[in-house]
Amino acid sequence: MSFTLSDEHFQRLFPAYIRLDLAGNIVSVGPSLERLLGDELTGRPFLQIFTVETPRRIESADGLTDQREVTLMVRTGKTDFRLRGIVVRGADSICLLVGHVPDVNAAESVFKLSMCDFSPADGSLDLLVAAHLRKGLLQDAKALVEELREKSAEADVLAHMDPLTSVTNRRGFFRKLEERLASARADNTPLTVGVIDLDGFKAVNDIFGHAAGDQLLFQSGARVRALAGPNGVVGRLGGDEFGIILPDLGDEAEILALGQRICDALAEPFQVKEGVARIGASIGFAAFPQGGSTADTLFERADYALYHSKQQERGRPMVFTSQHERQIRYKSAIEQGLRESADDEFSIVYQPIIRASDGKATGVEALARWTSPVLGPIRPDVFIRAAEQNGAVCRLTRILLRKALADARTWPDDVHLSFNLSALDLASPENAALLHAIILDSGFAPERLMFEITETAIMQDFERALECLAMFAAMGVRIALDDFGTGYSSLGYLQKMPIDRLKIDRSFTLGVTTRRGTRSIMRSIIGLCTSLDIECVVEGVSNAKQAEILREMGAPYLQGFHFSRAMTQAQLLKYLTQPAEAGDRAGSPDENLRRMA
Repeated sequence: MSFTLSDEHFQRLFPAYIRLDLAGNIVSVGPSLERLLGDELTGRPFLQIFTVETPRRIESADGLTDQREVTLMVRTGKTDFRLRGIVVRGADSICLLVGHVPDVNAAESVFKLSMCDFSPADGSLDLLVAAHLRKGLLQDAKALVEELREKSAEADVLAHMDPLTSVTNRRGFFRKLEERLASARADNTPLTVGVIDLDGFKAVNDIFGHAAGDQLLFQSGARVRALAGPNGVVGRLGGDEFGIILPDLGDEAEILALGQRICDALAEPFQVKEGVARIGASIGFAAFPQGGSTADTLFERADYALYHSKQQERGRPMVFTSQHERQIRYKSAIEQGLRESADDEFSIVYQPIIRASDGKATGVEALARWTSPVLGPIRPDVFIRAAEQNGAVCRLTRILLRKALADARTWPDDVHLSFNLSALDLASPENAALLHAIILDSGFAPERLMFEITETAIMQDFERALECLAMFAAMGVRIALDDFGTGYSSLGYLQKMPIDRLKIDRSFTLGVTTRRGTRSIMRSIIGLCTSLDIECVVEGVSNAKQAEILREMGAPYLQGFHFSRAMTQAQLLKYLTQPAEAGDRAGSPDENLRRMA
C-alpha cells in the first residue's frame, strides 16, 4: 500500500509500526520498537523474530492479510512481550500497526507504559485515521480529525457554561480569569474583576416561585452581558451571584460608571410569567495590578468590596482601595491576636437595667472588652465579629462567663446578670454543656442568670438552638431575646422558644420622641409582652424625654446611657449601693461615674 503521509507524521501517529516487504523481510520499524528491540532489525525475516497468532499461528507473510488483528510475541533479554496490532496490506508492502509497547530503560531494566507509544490498537482517534488510510482516503481522515477537534471544542464550551443563564459557569469563569490575567500581565495592560450580588432575589422566589426566579436570573445574566461589552466575560458564580471580567479597564472612575450602569439595569423591572419583579444589585470591583496580582487575590478583594457595598451603600458599586487593604490587614492582625491572646487580656464592664417605676437597677448586662498588648483596645463589635468568623468566640464566651459569674456573686441577691451568647455557643449540645458546667461550678444561682440571644443566632439552626436553650431553661437560667424588631420577629417563633424577656432594639427608641408610627409600634410590642407574660426591656434610652414617654407607655424596664454608661466592677458595686430616687437616678451618667470614682 502506498501511504500519502510523510514518514515524520506517520511515525508520530504510529510510533510502533513494522513495515515489511511482500516476502516478509523487515523494511523499517517505528521508534518505540527500536527502543524495545534495538535498531538491528532492518532486513531480517519478520517471522524469525516475532511469533504471530491470529489466534492460529502464522507461518508465512501470506497469512498477514489486510485488516487482520494479530498478536505478536517477542523476546528481548529475559523478558517476553505480547503485543497486539492490526495488519494494513498494500500492493507492494505490509504494515503492522502495534499497540501497548512499553518504554524500556535498559540500564535499570524498568518497563513502563508511555502514552506516546500507543498506536491505533488502543487510541480511538488513531484507529479511525488508520481505517481511512487503509482505504487511501487521506483527505477524509483529515476532515475526520478536524471534526473531532470541533466536537471536542464544543464539548469544552458546554462544560464551562451555566445551563440556566447561558453565561460562563463558575469553573469557566475562573479559568477565563486566569487566562485574561496572564495576558494582562504579559502585555502590561489593566484588568478589572467584579462580583455582583442581586438584592431582593429571595423575595422574588418566595412571592413568585422558583420558576420566576430562574427567569429573573436568565434576564439578569443577559443584562450584565450586554453591558460587559464584546471582550468582557460574565459568569454565574452560584445562587444569585455573578462575576464579571473587564479587560483593558483600570480607571476607577470608568469602573464605577460601568458598575452604576449595571446596578441601574438590574434595578429595572423584570417581566416574568407570574408578573413584574423588582430587585437591586450591589457590586464590588478589584483592578489589576493595584488591587492584586493573582486571580485569587483579585476575586477575594472584589468580594470584600462587595461586602462593604452591601453594608454601607447597598445598590451601589464599590472599588477595592488602599483603605480596604488597611482594613484587611487590621482584621488579619485582630484574628492573629485572638489566636495568641491570653485569658487576662479580656475583661468585662457592666451596664444596669433599670426598673422604670422606681429607677432601681434590677439587673446588669455584661459587656466584653479586649485590650491587645500589640493592638491596644479593640472595639467589641470588631473583635466579637472576628471571633465568630474564625471560631474563637466559644472560647471567649467561656472566659468571660467565668469572670462575670465571679463578679456577680458579690452583687446584691436581687440583682441578676444578663450575659450575651453567640450563635456558635448554641451550635452544638457540647458547647452548651460546657457553659452548663461553668454555671454549676461558679456557685452563682442559675435563677439569677439570664442569657441574651439574638433572633439571627437562633435562626441559623433553630432546632439545635432550641435544644441548647432547653438545657439552660431546665436548670433555671432565663432567656432574653435581644435586638427584637431587627430580625425575623415571628410570633410563631416566640411561641416555640422558652423566652422570658424581650429587649426592644435601640433603633425604635431613637424615633419614639419624633415619629408617631414608631410610638405605635413600641406600644404594640409592650402590649404583646404583657399579653404573653414576658418581661420587656427597652434599649438605647439616651435622654429624659425618651424615658418619660416609655414610662407612660408602660415599658417596665429601661436601659441606656441616660441611666449609666458601662462601668467596671468596682464602679458598679458603688452604683448598686446608691439609693434610687423617684424617676431617674440623680445626675447625668458622667456625674454618677465621677461620684463613684
